[in-house]
Amino acid sequence: MIRRATALALSLLLAAALASATAQSYEWRDVVQEVQIRSDGSVIVNDTRTLWTDEDFGEAFICVRLAGDQSITMLEGSGALGSGPAARAFTQPCALGTELVVRNDRRISERRVRFVYRLEGAIDYYSDVVQWYWKILEDDHPVVRGYHLTVDIPGPMAEPYDAYVHRFGNLEEPRVELSQDRSSLTVQFDRIPGDDAVEIRYLMDPALFERRGTQPGFENLLLDEAEVQGLETSLMNRRRPEWALLPLALLGLVGVGITRQYRRVGREPDVQVMKYPFEPPADLPPAAVAHFQDQSFNAGRTGPAFHATIMDLMRRGYGEFQPRRRNKVDIKLDMSEPTAQLLPFELDVLRYLQRAASADGLVTHERLKSYSQSNASSFMAPWGRKVRKWLERQRGGELTTAESRGVARRWAGYAFLAALVPAAGAFFLEKDAMVMMIVGAGALMVCALVALVSLPSWRPEIAQEVAEWNGFKRTLTDYTRMKDAPLDFFKLWDVYYAYAAALGVAEKYLRTLERAAPVAGVDESTMVRSATWLGASNAASLNSFSSLSRSITSLSSSLSAASGSASSGGSSAGGGGGGGGGSSGGR
Repeated sequence: MIRRATALALSLLLAAALASATAQSYEWRDVVQEVQIRSDGSVIVNDTRTLWTDEDFGEAFICVRLAGDQSITMLEGSGALGSGPAARAFTQPCALGTELVVRNDRRISERRVRFVYRLEGAIDYYSDVVQWYWKILEDDHPVVRGYHLTVDIPGPMAEPYDAYVHRFGNLEEPRVELSQDRSSLTVQFDRIPGDDAVEIRYLMDPALFERRGTQPGFENLLLDEAEVQGLETSLMNRRRPEWALLPLALLGLVGVGITRQYRRVGREPDVQVMKYPFEPPADLPPAAVAHFQDQSFNAGRTGPAFHATIMDLMRRGYGEFQPRRRNKVDIKLDMSEPTAQLLPFELDVLRYLQRAASADGLVTHERLKSYSQSNASSFMAPWGRKVRKWLERQRGGELTTAESRGVARRWAGYAFLAALVPAAGAFFLEKDAMVMMIVGAGALMVCALVALVSLPSWRPEIAQEVAEWNGFKRTLTDYTRMKDAPLDFFKLWDVYYAYAAALGVAEKYLRTLERAAPVAGVDESTMVRSATWLGASNAASLNSFSSLSRSITSLSSSLSAASGSASSGGSSAGGGGGGGGGSSGGR
């Protein structure tokens, strides 16, 4: 489970990395904005910036959001700067308002451009104050590297008139300077992330303007500014990278705790067994051997256990396989064979086949597949658990120690509860801080899974038997050992084949057997023909392990039809009250 989760996580990260690597990247560089607020209420903006991309672009644009009676007019001086192809500047509608465009005659990868424009209707007039409240750098834009803004107003003024800079969630502190007479504001950033705007609120003396409002507004604007600054501070706090310390601390605590418990109760008993035994360690049914490989029930073992049980039933005389052309294998059941000696879960499998059979006991590939499409999903999971329960009863209860299971559940619970903390925090954070919380929650959930898997330990006597079965599995696939096996090993090759199927090494076992039998002086064709339950007696071509392997591959495909159905089920904060904003970039 851990390997699958890790593989999935790595696949997703790789896909994201590839998508990021293949996506075209844009940057605005050395953005210089010069703003002049005139006494007649118009605002002139001279915006010069360099667009860079790792591929190419034909147009550089700024889409300016407009509201109400606001308007924008592109002025002379707009266009491309420096050497390069011919270019022209023009305006066109965009989703948010009006788009300012500089279009080149051919596509290029870098160019400095200038947008000169006049804003009308961007000033708010009150009897005691005049306000210019504007997102001078748009909301949605490529990363900006190097930013310099200058705002000049019609003349000097005194307190309490002032200027305010909103940077939204950008954690970089701007370098802000307001001239002594409060008539000029400069703002500088080294870098501005792609979704953080720059917004200016300039509260000016009405005496500087030709027009004056009739209603007071200064006090309300100051209250609104205080609220905006509070929201902006909150937003920046929700983006601070220091939040990563919380999931890191929790990971450290949980990781240290799980490691200590593993050293205390999770280590497997030290057992001494033969590394390459030539006989199975116990007379267990193949289905139980399949489930002996995991400390708790694993639905993934049900398919191999089911296949191995069918093979074992055929070997014991309850039928035989009948290979057909085009990789199809039928099963001919012996309906008269007594079933008293069968274990309950073995009888379940036999009855499953009988229900899929025709009146004469023939289970064709097509009938088995059709029957399984309707019945396998409801049969397989309960059947697999039934096998597991039988195995545990035979071995005196659960296969792991009670203490280690309790510790595993307790620490998995601790890790799960710890994961809830960053998971909940992600709902209140923004950008990188939110991502860190999500990653931290995911890592803690992995810790919970690790605790459930790694902390339980085998009971000592079970550890001994598991090690012996693992040794027998090694023997079934190791040519250097199998070629020295006693003659009885080769006589019982088909018995062991059912175990190999249960252990998931059937094909490798056949290949190893094919190499080892001649070296051991055993006639290969005689061995193959002796396994009549595999259908060898019905096909003259099945006279070698190579031909039998092809038939077995077909057989596995046919049997998979019986378990396939079950296997497949197995920044509004920070302002925005005035106007402006929008988007920019290249295309």
